[in-house]
Amino acid sequence: MQCSTFLTFLISIGILFSFQEQIISKPLKKIIIDSSNNVSLDDQYYYLAVPAAYNKKQVQMLKEFIQQRFKPRMQSDIQSFGDILSWVNSRWDHDGAMSPANMSSMEILEAAENGRNFSCNEYANVFTDIMHSLGYVCRTIGVANEDIAYGGMGVSHSLCEAWSNDLNKWILIDPQFGLLIKHGKDYVNYAELQDLLSKKKEKEIQFDHHDTRKKTIKEKDQLRMDYLDFIKQYNAVIMFNARLSGRDVMHVWTMGKQSQFLTNQGGNTRPLIFLNDYEKAYFSLNRTHMLFEFNIPSGDAGSVAASDSVLTQELFLQRMAETASVPDFTLTFSNNMPWFSYYEMRFNEDNSWKKVSGNTMKLILKEGKNSIEVRSVNQAGIAGPITFMKIRYQ
Repeated sequence: MQCSTFLTFLISIGILFSFQEQIISKPLKKIIIDSSNNVSLDDQYYYLAVPAAYNKKQVQMLKEFIQQRFKPRMQSDIQSFGDILSWVNSRWDHDGAMSPANMSSMEILEAAENGRNFSCNEYANVFTDIMHSLGYVCRTIGVANEDIAYGGMGVSHSLCEAWSNDLNKWILIDPQFGLLIKHGKDYVNYAELQDLLSKKKEKEIQFDHHDTRKKTIKEKDQLRMDYLDFIKQYNAVIMFNARLSGRDVMHVWTMGKQSQFLTNQGGNTRPLIFLNDYEKAYFSLNRTHMLFEFNIPSGDAGSVAASDSVLTQELFLQRMAETASVPDFTLTFSNNMPWFSYYEMRFNEDNSWKKVSGNTMKLILKEGKNSIEVRSVNQAGIAGPITFMKIRYQ
């Protein structure tokens, strides 16, 4: 009897050792993200003052009007923006006294063809509307000095900031002067320009000239100095139109140099909403987010740890291979793109973009390295920045 009991004990130990060997011998495959820019999307785009629908009649009429007169190159954002800028800048000569009310961009362009001149407001608004008609996001910004509340003439200037999908940022464009502005090789937004000026870095600021009136190098150098002297005075306020609950409002960022105010040169136009930081003024756009959901259920740490067979950290790690997640996913896409149309995706060695039907798709990672790229495309066929993830399964 004792011999039988001892034999049973030996057999059970053998089974246990065999079981542990099986656990140890089973490899643990890990899902590891090597790099990613797949982050939560900013919802500030809800407040953009852009046409509610890209197929709106006025938008398409302006697009047709423009395309009958010139066709910008579309190989890159900077190239397109520069072509549109050159064309708008050449339409009329600046006249600060002209500020018509309730004229559409097409009416302004038709009047300009008949010899009429307009102010910086019209340069900026026409440029913005043309950009929208071609599928780009742009905003007219008003910039002002600290006398905005009750100052006289000359306390403000109108220009534009366009969202570049290629550069994944807002960049400054001044249609009146035909300028794109850079710090070294990098295009800047208005806040970045003012930061450079405040730090006495004028020599590091460069211009892309799109003024169609030919200038000598000496004239361009003089324009550069004159423009920087001109623009540095508007260092207190950035304002741009927005929509909130169906109402026209104006977002205001004071760049930390100005207290809040309620009037603009003694009058008032739209209700003001003051922004408290840079990110609220310079939110990202046209981005895509990938949400991963596992299709195959697996054990969780709590249930594994509660098992009678797991008494130590070592055994827990050994059991992890049994309950490890399998990279079989359902991906759900979301975006913050105005006039969104569809998603496109590239996976691993496939270099061509594939249109996604709807906003979900199944995806199984292969063993080894995996590359996932997704982007949103709007109704004008303009693609947004790429969201990517590089994932290893090994």
